[in-house]
Amino acid sequence: MARNIVLCFDGTGLQLTARGSSNVVLLYEMLDLGDPARQIAYYDPGVGTIAAPGAWTPLARRLSRLFGLAFGVGLKDNLAEAYTYLMRHYEPGDRVFLFGFSRGAYTARALAGLLKAAGLLRPGAENLVPYAVRVYTKNRTWSPDDWAQLHRFARAFSEPVDGRYGIPVTYMGLWDSVKAAGVLRWDMRWLYTRQIPNVRRVRHAVSIDEWRGPFAEYLITTPPECESRVPRVVEEAWFAGVHSDVGGTFEDDAALSTIALKWIVDGAVDSGLLVKPRVYVKTLTLTRADALGKIHRLGWAWTLLTYRRRRVPPRARVHDSVRARTACDSGYARRVPPDVVWVDDDWLTVRATIPG
Repeated sequence: MARNIVLCFDGTGLQLTARGSSNVVLLYEMLDLGDPARQIAYYDPGVGTIAAPGAWTPLARRLSRLFGLAFGVGLKDNLAEAYTYLMRHYEPGDRVFLFGFSRGAYTARALAGLLKAAGLLRPGAENLVPYAVRVYTKNRTWSPDDWAQLHRFARAFSEPVDGRYGIPVTYMGLWDSVKAAGVLRWDMRWLYTRQIPNVRRVRHAVSIDEWRGPFAEYLITTPPECESRVPRVVEEAWFAGVHSDVGGTFEDDAALSTIALKWIVDGAVDSGLLVKPRVYVKTLTLTRADALGKIHRLGWAWTLLTYRRRRVPPRARVHDSVRARTACDSGYARRVPPDVVWVDDDWLTVRATIPG
């Protein structure tokens, strides 16, 4: 019997805490995990949250976490751990769901890219996972030799599914994906992370108001060659608020992040995700006033060091809650081009029936 395999990747320095939860944690808490034959799940704390295994002293553990925050050290380890989990549990026909916030969203995209590039290793080949990650994570333009090495690796060690090595992803939900590995390492170019061509449906909630350079948005592109080959739905919409107003963690006013959470969850439920109905209703019941939720501001030091203003592209998709905000705030209306496409006009509707 096919089941859902859900993998959740939190943002930089984020994990489950008593207060101020990210949308990744709130989603995980919403999952119906009562029957492992129907759905199982994996949660990964963000880069910079946990020290490397070899960091034995307090100073070493602190430095390990700081290097994770600054340079994204640990990103490959997170990718390898999630890949290993999927390798141990995936059976042909299973539905893979990936969710992530911030650099966790990049990790989710990288996992999809690795599944597209190399497929899944055969059971019992866990020792080759670090090698698979190393083959895949080349941060440069690929040469013919790089492609030949990848294809030879997949043929030798991966399990074909329906005669192909790539593994499809049923649904991907992303909150404000960034491509920076860390605050001091901005550019990542791992294979397929921009196009994610093996994802059948993706929803990406993008922040309008984030202005830190290391948190530049990483939008999804669809080259013409992908459009004809892969039947998929790409839904990328802009939301009011800064980075964590979209992905969560602010405990004083979480209205804006809840709007983005509901949009991602509703798309996942449409794709077969199983959630607990009572938790869904309790967490995601919204009012029109939530569209006017607080847009948080960060310290002045960020402005001096890394200022980069985001601009909503012409004809971009913008969430309907932003329209409600612009109706009450003429100054904010100037942040939105006149020719945008408004999406999710029923965002206040709580679903009457939820699979679970």
